[in-house]
Amino acid sequence: MKMIYLALTFITSFATMSYAMITASIISDFTGEEILSQCLTMGPYLLGLGLGSIIGDRVEVKNSLKVLWRVEWMSVLILPLIPLIHIVFIFLYLHLSGPEASLESKESLRYILAMASVLSFGTGLLGGSQLPLIIRMIEERVKAEVVLAANYAGPLFAGPFIVYCNHLSLPASVQIGIVGLIQIAGLCLLMTLSKERLFRMVLLALPLLIVGRIYPKLEFMTVKASYLGTKVSSFNWNELKTVFHAIESYGELERVRTPYQVIDFYIAQAHPELQSPANATLYLNRKTQFDLYAVDVYHQSMIQAGLNLLKQPPRNILVLGAGDGLILKELKAINDIEKITMVELDDGIIKWSKEHPVLSKLNENVFDKPDPRVEIIVGDAVTYLRRHSTEKTYDLIFIDFPFPNGHELAKLYSKEFYSLVKKVTTKDSLVVIDLPVQREDSGELTLESQVIMKTLKATGLTNQLAFGPVASFIATKRSGVALKFDYPTISKNITLATRLNLVQLVDAEEIAKTEKEIPINSMFWPRGL
Repeated sequence: MKMIYLALTFITSFATMSYAMITASIISDFTGEEILSQCLTMGPYLLGLGLGSIIGDRVEVKNSLKVLWRVEWMSVLILPLIPLIHIVFIFLYLHLSGPEASLESKESLRYILAMASVLSFGTGLLGGSQLPLIIRMIEERVKAEVVLAANYAGPLFAGPFIVYCNHLSLPASVQIGIVGLIQIAGLCLLMTLSKERLFRMVLLALPLLIVGRIYPKLEFMTVKASYLGTKVSSFNWNELKTVFHAIESYGELERVRTPYQVIDFYIAQAHPELQSPANATLYLNRKTQFDLYAVDVYHQSMIQAGLNLLKQPPRNILVLGAGDGLILKELKAINDIEKITMVELDDGIIKWSKEHPVLSKLNENVFDKPDPRVEIIVGDAVTYLRRHSTEKTYDLIFIDFPFPNGHELAKLYSKEFYSLVKKVTTKDSLVVIDLPVQREDSGELTLESQVIMKTLKATGLTNQLAFGPVASFIATKRSGVALKFDYPTISKNITLATRLNLVQLVDAEEIAKTEKEIPINSMFWPRGL
């Protein structure tokens, strides 16, 4: 009998921790803020766990087994629905809020994280209240320390379980279903002590059925709606049905999960009646990478700016990121290049870019065409630079990373990272970085842009040129004559839009005006990003 209670203790703590981690993963997917999602989900969960234990310990009950059954039964009935409640909240918030509300806005982030904190606190409260009941029931049969050990073992196993599920790219609905079935197994164990509540087990199929059937579709619709920007004027069922129909019928969204990121590819069909041509947009972790209108401007600007500013034919080139293959396609067309080294962390996006009909056409099947000049390394850019900082140098370096909207990506825009980049350059080498150079409504450069420019200077990459009114970048090198475009020598084989994009955005004087008050971003002290 005591083994049944210990197993139930383990299952309860395992399940509640798993639900909290799944919730954090869902919120991270929608906000792009993994660290904030984890902290503001797990923190309230642990607080709820502690308060639940206190409440459960102080409440006097006549029949502990009966109360334990009710609490555990309620947990199986309610907790699987928590992720669905999150998705419903996000969907309604995006559609009922003003036109400025989007998943990218800081205000939306605060509301979504606040809701996650509240529901995670409730998850912990419900889970924590069960432990004192179990201890009371078996205090004469086994020491409380053994029960606590089983209670601590649950979360210990929950972590690797969720990590493994994410590694297998299992959808949240599948993970929830697995955890729900484990909880039901715990209730079955509890029924061996009292079988009179057997009829209630039938109801436990409802939350798992709802999650399995409704959650995937609603999550998909919420993601797609966030890209479309659909809105409703009031909480009206007919209006919501109209919006659902519009979301379903307008465009196609493909979603691929890899161990490192979520790839969203949105294809919008042409609508002549709306004067809307066909388009396709690539998003990585919800951040826009390019669409068909800007794909040439973006990649041609990056490559041609580097070639023009370097002032001499590059022999050895390093590309960091750019797993879609579009930069590699542009570089392979240049015969003077002797060696191209590409370092991409995510093998998943390389595989996807090779197999996807639109992407493979855009990159001209660059990954399937052997070229002795090209070396593709699947690995972390920081690790690669550390290993080769004393043995290799490059004439031209292209850095194509997602913009650091979250703390996780901030290390790739840090003083330590740029110091590693500098170590593989010479005094004549040039570095071109994808960086949205943005301005506030007042006309001032945003804090993020200024922080990165100053961080580059702090590493010794002092000669900088910010360019590109449509697709913006920063070109930088150690020193030398101020970087300027030599327009007569720019390749004639580029689009007019690309040529118009090769325009300086920020001069050195403007950067110098504000950099005294601007912090430097560090891996160990992220600031301003």
